[in-house]
Amino acid sequence: MPKPESDNLLFRYPWLYERIYPDFAAGTAEMCLHVFERFGLKSGDVLDVGCSTGRILATLAENGYGCVGIDLSEQMAEYARSKFPHLDIRTDDMHTFDLGRRFDAVLCLGSTFTYNLDNDDVHAVLANFRRHLRDGGLLILDILNASRFLGSEEFREKVEIRVDEGDFHATAHSRHDLDRRRQCLRRVRTWHIRGEAHPVVDDAEYRLFFPLELECYLSCAGFSVFGMWDNRELNDSELTDRRLFIAARALE
Repeated sequence: MPKPESDNLLFRYPWLYERIYPDFAAGTAEMCLHVFERFGLKSGDVLDVGCSTGRILATLAENGYGCVGIDLSEQMAEYARSKFPHLDIRTDDMHTFDLGRRFDAVLCLGSTFTYNLDNDDVHAVLANFRRHLRDGGLLILDILNASRFLGSEEFREKVEIRVDEGDFHATAHSRHDLDRRRQCLRRVRTWHIRGEAHPVVDDAEYRLFFPLELECYLSCAGFSVFGMWDNRELNDSELTDRRLFIAARALE
């Protein structure tokens, strides 16, 4: 089995994560604020599950929301705390965390939810999200769109990136494989870092969800979907892009 995503090189070096994904946080935070506006959530407490370096929470805090974040990676959590000392950032697992309180909104962004590879994990995590939401609260998920990856759209089997940041110089070659029976995308990323004798290999799997399938999971966990988009601008579409953004209400 591939290693958990918490062992990813980007998670061990949070600054590198921000370098690889420089625009992710700003666009996603703005999307969350637009969903809050549509939902009528003008203030309240927000929990970000898989908060990474804390950039999204920092933006939400600037807009007046009370913010708590958890991340499985201790390196990520430490980095977020050092960068945003005013935020409440903790190290915990989305399957088992118990904060002893409820929130007005729970976020699970940046494909964090897709680390749940089997159905039991999906049910368990959604149940935990529901336990941490007030009745009528908001859940926002950001996941990979199975309709894009498992359909007839072009699939990029190999991707190469290069990073030159200060004294850090590296190239990364990613190989992607699809397991259609299990609805999983496996990414094996091999880093060649200048000065390192051996390459570093990240091996991770991500569950792919179809829109109606995920709506069924959410319904079983006590949620009602009120919005689903394939773009951060929340424009209606045929849901053909590579990501899905889902907003659901916790039923009373």
